[in-house]
Amino acid sequence: MKIRRTALVAVAAVALALVPSAAFAYGAGDYSNRGTVSDTTPAAGESFTVTVTGPAGAQVTLTITSNPASIPDSAITIAGTKSLTKTTNSSGTAVFTVTLSQAGTFTLVATDTVSGAVLSSQAVSVAGAAGSGAGNLSSTGSNALPIALGAGALVLVGAGGVVMARRRSADVAA
Repeated sequence: MKIRRTALVAVAAVALALVPSAAFAYGAGDYSNRGTVSDTTPAAGESFTVTVTGPAGAQVTLTITSNPASIPDSAITIAGTKSLTKTTNSSGTAVFTVTLSQAGTFTLVATDTVSGAVLSSQAVSVAGAAGSGAGNLSSTGSNALPIALGAGALVLVGAGGVVMARRRSADVAA
């Protein structure tokens, strides 16, 4: 009876463990995040490519949304146009060339035009304009002197506490 119960519990545990994997097995229409961006942090005015993979011969539309919304549409260029729909090649790939001319965060979403399925969703952060610096490197790191002084003070307080505790224990023992 005990062996039968153990076997049933083991079978139930295996079944529960395999249920999620059955959901992941089906991938016929799963094209989520099947795209890449050549540079996720380009400088303003610097071109980069967005490669999207989907069904062969499908119409793919790339949509770019800016954050903050105050960035005008004229700051976004997709291969020289405002919006672009391309047909994927025989291997299911479409390549877009994108130039973003203002700093901000942009969301790039590629969709299958016919089905509306999202093929790729990427985020791109654009820093200031390329070559806009005055030739100086940005300041990095921190000033370690206050931290070192604070750490030294804590070590001195701790050492003083140890000395005081030993003197008290020596006085009590004597």
